[in-house]
Amino acid sequence: MGTQQVNGVRTFTWKEVTESVPKKSNAHAIASHALLHPDSPAPPVYTVISDKVYDLSGDFFSWHPGGGVAFSQLGKDSTDAFDVFHPVETREMLASFYVGDLAADQIRKDPTGVNGGFAEDVARLRAEIESKGWYASSKVWYARCIAQTLAICATAVFILARFPDSMVGVLASAFLVALFWQQCGWLAHDFAHHQVFQNRYWNNFVGYFLGNVCQGFSVAWWKHKHCTHHSVPNVHSGDPDINTMPFLAWSEHALEGFADLDNGALAKFFVTYQPLFYFPLLCVARANWALSSILWNVKDVSVHGFVFPTNSLVELSTLAAHWAAYIGSAFYFLTPGYALVWLLCSQAFCGVLLAAVFSVNHNGMPVYTSAEAADINFYHLAIATGRDVHTSTFNDWFTGGLNMQIEHHMFPVVPRHNLPKIQSRVKALCAKHEIPYHETTLANGLYEVVARLATVSKAARKGNKAQ
Repeated sequence: MGTQQVNGVRTFTWKEVTESVPKKSNAHAIASHALLHPDSPAPPVYTVISDKVYDLSGDFFSWHPGGGVAFSQLGKDSTDAFDVFHPVETREMLASFYVGDLAADQIRKDPTGVNGGFAEDVARLRAEIESKGWYASSKVWYARCIAQTLAICATAVFILARFPDSMVGVLASAFLVALFWQQCGWLAHDFAHHQVFQNRYWNNFVGYFLGNVCQGFSVAWWKHKHCTHHSVPNVHSGDPDINTMPFLAWSEHALEGFADLDNGALAKFFVTYQPLFYFPLLCVARANWALSSILWNVKDVSVHGFVFPTNSLVELSTLAAHWAAYIGSAFYFLTPGYALVWLLCSQAFCGVLLAAVFSVNHNGMPVYTSAEAADINFYHLAIATGRDVHTSTFNDWFTGGLNMQIEHHMFPVVPRHNLPKIQSRVKALCAKHEIPYHETTLANGLYEVVARLATVSKAARKGNKAQ
């Protein structure tokens, strides 16, 4: 079929949009082609925003502030995802990538909700949040949170210096360090989502301090991983947070990939017994993420930033400061034996503290294939895959506001202290449109997570017997 035009504007079918995405490619490959072969035109890759078609080929992914996150929206209607992640003025930049419109018979009306009115009601809620100033943060509130979190670190160091020969003191200090890292993680999360300052420079600056220096996780690594998760939550082969094979499988979809793994036998063993391995694995989770964070930046240097536009020198130097202070403190205050105990226990405690919160956010909730997710409204997907934990003074603090996970996914730049104002409205919206809204206790959320692992484990055992 030849190229169609209406009033001089090229029109596209959804078939053309979806088939433009290379089946075995990624943002790195697309950006690398443009930078390494500037004289060779790259094939177009399309996304749709407000029924207009945009080509994101060329060097787009090498400079886009979100790096390769946008790759998860290629071949799709990315209108809602675009609006969630970008300020309004960013739309002015879209003209540089505009290549045409969807054909009139290709424009889809979102059927979500009662009488298909869900999308319109979400738009009205977004407008209400804007009009009531709920996108604005309280700088005093965040300053207090940072001060309280730094006080946890100071207490941990005091105990280490005061009781260096006491195993109880060493373990207490290790736990407080782990709690300090956890709370730094939630604060860095807020700054990296640009919830606090309007100026992105200051959000990134504080994010580097809390995330890289204090917590020891690269901000750029985290943004790439976490924003991709926000873009396609609980979508198999898309969401990195459920890409945990060969150790854990969150859906039957993951079991289909045993044959594609180099260590398929190891995967079958772990998945078969994954409910038992879950909490022991959490003990090494923090160390694994920290290592991945470093390796990601080393790789970024080696490919000249093709994957994510970041300053790897700043990333690596701030991470080095974290590890120098952390390991240096251990051997300055403690004997080698106690230092090793403190280092290992702080890592293990933090892995459990981090994962005990964010595994409850989505794990154990429905997992969709890419094809299934393509037919689900972006906000509906956030609700269907999210799990809220009842609000309380302790839960709000311990989880860093992530207990209001559904609201956070729908409106990720709303400061956490304003999420309770939105929660009742989101619940009413779901009730109106007959969309299930899941809220439970933290303990029951963890039970649901382990129960889901057990269900998939049982399916894996049946599959093993059938072979």
